[in-house]
Amino acid sequence: MMPRRIALVSGPLLLAWWAAACSPIVDVKFDEVQVTGPDVSIPPASGLSSWTFTFNFDSSHLGANPKPEAQSSLVSVKLNQLSLVAKSGVSDLSFIRELRATALVPLKISTSQDTKTVRQVEIADYVRRGDGHVGSTFIVPLPEPVDLLPLLQPSSTEQSRIVLVVNLAGELPNQSWVTNVSMAISVELRQ
Repeated sequence: MMPRRIALVSGPLLLAWWAAACSPIVDVKFDEVQVTGPDVSIPPASGLSSWTFTFNFDSSHLGANPKPEAQSSLVSVKLNQLSLVAKSGVSDLSFIRELRATALVPLKISTSQDTKTVRQVEIADYVRRGDGHVGSTFIVPLPEPVDLLPLLQPSSTEQSRIVLVVNLAGELPNQSWVTNVSMAISVELRQ
């Protein structure tokens, strides 16, 4: 009688061990997650000038999580494309001569006027060479995809959001115009 009992008990244990040891690894890849900021109104300027604007978004939408065990499921998060779109007021963005963009994770003690940060990633440091027509959509040249993974592992002192800071410079228009920024991001998860 004893061997049957052991067989019945070890059968479920063996099945549980096999299920745990043979659990599938699930790889998920999102080739293009589009994050678009709100429209930004830029006031009239004269001559050479610059304008800085920011927008932020909840980083949990890209998988950010303050729990270390959840962070390990994020394998890769890359910014593949950054673009500016003229929404109104202008139809050609050729006047942009320089563009700098940085993404950062603010500390929880930050205010809207004073953004303290521990981590940031430079996205673009663009200087235009030559002339030519750009059109209403300016795709910022990136030498390679930008690794955003360090921004998606917030600590307990950081907010679960990413702030994108964009600075434009050049012969900005003498009339107000509206633009927005769009980012194409790829995300890879492993469970």
